[in-house]
Amino acid sequence: MGKRRTKHYTLSDGQVITCREVADEIGISESAARNRLMKTNDPKKIFAPYSESNGGKRQSKPTVKAKKLLPYEEPMFRLAMKVI
Repeated sequence: MGKRRTKHYTLSDGQVITCREVADEIGISESAARNRLMKTNDPKKIFAPYSESNGGKRQSKPTVKAKKLLPYEEPMFRLAMKVI
């Protein structure tokens, strides 16, 4: 079998690195390292530690759910009850 092609990324400081090297250095998966390398070439951002408290995921703001009206709180239900 042939040798696998390994993509090399050049950072802004001239350092040539692979996603496997980044993954081993930080302790993240290779796909996470590849995503970092695709987004930027800044070594500070690439080698920044990931958040272990949330698994490296970004914190999203909680969504506010719309308040569900009970049947007796709806205006049409109240109107129907007045008629009866």
